[in-house]
Amino acid sequence: MKRPDRRPALLANLRRQPDRDAALQRYARLAHDYEGATTKIRDVRRRAIDRLALRSGETVFDVACGAGAMLPELARRVGPQGRVIGIEQSPQMAALSRRAAIAVGHVEVHACPVEEFVAPRPADALVFVYAHDVQQNPAALRTVFAQARPGARVVAAGLCLLPWWGLPINAWVLWGARHYLTTWHGLRRPWQGLLDWCPDLQIVERFHDGTTYLAIGTVAPP
Repeated sequence: MKRPDRRPALLANLRRQPDRDAALQRYARLAHDYEGATTKIRDVRRRAIDRLALRSGETVFDVACGAGAMLPELARRVGPQGRVIGIEQSPQMAALSRRAAIAVGHVEVHACPVEEFVAPRPADALVFVYAHDVQQNPAALRTVFAQARPGARVVAAGLCLLPWWGLPINAWVLWGARHYLTTWHGLRRPWQGLLDWCPDLQIVERFHDGTTYLAIGTVAPP
């Protein structure tokens, strides 16, 4: 692991690409109170699961699953014949995910970078909820979409910046999010990278005065 970036997160996030080492260092500190600090996104998670319209027996990838808050409900939606696969690079967060789903037999959590993920079966649905760094990483997207079935449903949700007139709100958003992602790049249109794989992706809901989006789409054939 490289030496820690000593710059404040607000400045360090000016980097153009996500920084895995920075993310690992930050989430090692954030993990202990992650769910307590992210209560306002619970409704976004719930709406994302609803929009995915999961069916019994399906396999769903929860990409950058964090502390695993969505895993039990995803498992309930796909039923005991389905499979929920969480992907989380932070060992501390992956441990929380496993604990969150400990009572559910058809959930597994892979503690690895998304670009190193190898799925036991292809996905029928994919979840990108507050997974900004992954969405700005072409190698990670290429890896995960290569293991999804054509026509697989995709839901994405997370932060986005308002146009110029929302500058004061944007400043507040950036300050609040400074530790949870490692690059500001792409926050105007954070879903842009997903369009290469899901050309029909569209924004269907907004939350938090327009600074959180929810989008759905389907994986195009190769």
